Amino acid sequence: MRQRLSAVYNSMHWFSDADAWKIFRLAAFAEAATWIALIVSIIIRNNGLPGGDIAVSMAGTVHGAMLAVYITLICVLARSMEWGWVRVVSGLIVGNIPLATIPFERTVAWYRKAHPVQVAAPAGYDED
Repeated sequence: MRQRLSAVYNSMHWFSDADAWKIFRLAAFAEAATWIALIVSIIIRNNGLPGGDIAVSMAGTVHGAMLAVYITLICVLARSMEWGWVRVVSGLIVGNIPLATIPFERTVAWYRKAHPVQVAAPAGYDED
């Protein structure tokens, strides 16, 4: 079973490290932005302002979709950034905590700078 999971993980090297990192950062910030929109819309609804219910509905839908995209991207991009299982699971957990994707992204960015890893681009990948 472990060899099978390892084979699946290794076959998912579809992006260069730089491209995978850019996509991950965008997803992390977008996921945090949708948390902010959801929290603001809940505050609007709880204060009895007009349109509060529809704002929560819309923000909740957008946030749910962005969370699904963030989780999918963590799974798809992990191999291209040479992430281990601990970092993948941590990334999946922080997506469920309000605004935690920002400190997670900053921590991973610091670690990448302190401990650079050379990840070869996948075979046939055009870096242009």
